Amino acid sequence: MELVVRPAEADDATGLLQLLMQLQNESSTFMVANDLSAVDGVTEADNIEYLQTTTNNIILVMADEQANLYGVISAAAIPGQPRVAEIGVAVLEKYQGHGFAQILLEELLLWAHDFSSIEKLVLTVQAQNLPAIHIYEKYGFTKITASTTQILNTRREKVTAFDMERVVEK
Repeated sequence: MELVVRPAEADDATGLLQLLMQLQNESSTFMVANDLSAVDGVTEADNIEYLQTTTNNIILVMADEQANLYGVISAAAIPGQPRVAEIGVAVLEKYQGHGFAQILLEELLLWAHDFSSIEKLVLTVQAQNLPAIHIYEKYGFTKITASTTQILNTRREKVTAFDMERVVEK
């Protein structure tokens, strides 16, 4: 099986929604802000097309030749701060531990450096998600001091989270 990382396309909309739902169901550390059941494939296709035309937003997917999706990473500009983007990355549980998240992150960092108008990337990570913290630190993200917060995970449990950031070098 050969996998590639590429920008999401409108044709990926239904598969991307299914991937996001599966990721949210199998993980307590992956959360989507919107109610995915309220988003249809046409709306998601429109969202993908719009985001891919900007220089401060992107969705990259890890896909096989049949367009099956295994992971996703996104950068979304923060309202009022167009040069700061929040990122999120997730890989299907079955494929974790094979370096897929790192490959996705490397591709996003290349986009941020070479093609985006982004100056800083930020993220929030649950404190118990040590593998993710390790990956983020490996790629230059640092914890923002005094950023420990309590959030609810997908199981509605209170957990501690850290905010992290990385300056995009141009």
